[in-house]
Order: sequence, then C-alpha cells, then structure tokens
Amino acid sequence: MMEMKTCPQCGNENRPESRFCARCGAVLEAQAPPPQPTAPAAAPPTAPPPAQPLPAAAPYPQATATPPATPPYSQAVAAPAAAARPPVAPPMARAAGKTRGAAFWIGAVIILVAGVLILISTFMSWGTGPRGYLSLSGWDWFDIGRSGGGTSGDIVNPFFVYSEGYPVFTGLCSLIAGGLLAFLGLLTLLARSKALGGVALLFAIFALGMAVTNLTTILRTEGITLGVGMYLFLVFSFMGLVGGGMSLSG
Repeated sequence: MMEMKTCPQCGNENRPESRFCARCGAVLEAQAPPPQPTAPAAAPPTAPPPAQPLPAAAPYPQATATPPATPPYSQAVAAPAAAARPPVAPPMARAAGKTRGAAFWIGAVIILVAGVLILISTFMSWGTGPRGYLSLSGWDWFDIGRSGGGTSGDIVNPFFVYSEGYPVFTGLCSLIAGGLLAFLGLLTLLARSKALGGVALLFAIFALGMAVTNLTTILRTEGITLGVGMYLFLVFSFMGLVGGGMSLSG
C-alpha cells in the first residue's frame, strides 16, 4: 500500500502525489521515506586460525622383552639365498670325511693276513697218505700239472688237475689268490679305499671256492687225510671274505 501524506496543519490524509492539503490548502512538505532496514554488511572474511599442533601422542609402554633387531633389507633378502646354497666344507672337514671306522681297518688287516697265510699254505701239506706217506703240498700239485701227465680224459695243466673224476686246483692258483689278497689288503690300508676292499672280497670268494673244491676231492679220495696247508687255505679264504665285508661296511 502507498503511504499517505499527512497535513501538518489539519492532520488530513492526502494522496502521496498531492502538494497541497485537500482540506485546508496548506502546502504539504515532501516526507522522506522511512528508512528502509538495510541488511547488515557482510563481515569481511577472516583468516582461519592457525592450526594448532596436535598434542604429542603418549608413547606406548615398553615391552618387557626387547624384540630382536631386524636385519637390513639387503641382509634379509640375501639370507634365504645363502641358506639355499649347500655349505662348503672346509679343507679340514673334507679331509676328516675320508677317515674310516674301526671295522674298516680291522677288515683291511684281515685281508692282508689272510692273503699271506694262503701264500704260506701253498707250500704246506694239502693231503697226506697212509702213515704220513705221499704228502702232497699245493706246490707239488703244481709240479704234477706242469708235467702234463695223465691218461685219456684227464685235464692236467699248471692251474688245474682233473684225474679220475677228482678236480684239484694246484698251488699256482692258491699262490695267485693269496698274493692278490695280500696286495689288495695293503693297498686298502694305504689308500683307505672301500672299493679296494670290495675287490678283495671278490678274490676271497674265488679262493674259497677253490679251497672247497680241493677239500671235497681230498675227502673223497680213499686213504688221504687233510693236511695243515689245506686247513689254512680253507680257513683263511673264508677270513678274507669276512675282512672284505668289514672293509666295505666300515
């Protein structure tokens, strides 16, 4: 609604555009419009308050046991790689790995002794006739074989005599077997080699087979008894077999 002009003389309400009062004719003064309420001026932006430093956090309580120090990253990465490589034995450890147990040494000594005694048995009596006559040593059998005598069907040579169905290995065979066993026993001791003990085991088996063959022939022959040389040949061929087995297991 438009605001009316009030006459200052008579108080009559007149139109806003009237210059004189319609009742008394008095001049109407221009009235200033009432002050309009003005919006309060916007306050200038204020700078944000400076950030306050956060209070220092209270330290965690120390554990009773101090944790182990963590190695640097390079060391932690290199540790699995170092563990994957097999450890290299120092020279002294490699030298100690070649040592043998007591069974090895005892077996090698038995091989050596067995070979020497088989050699000796070659020159001792293998069989004795009635009342101690016709005592033949292994070397006598070698002489018989070397002579090449015998009837038709006999096999006679320096190594083997087969006559009347009775086979006999001569003293040359026992000499070779005993010499090889003694030599292998000595090499086994010097080289500390189980492989040489295995080779000696094979020769001991061969010597034992010859001794058992000769033993069977002598026992089947009438009037012939076993001599000391055949006992030595048989027993120490078996001992060479035992020594070879011990050297392999020691």
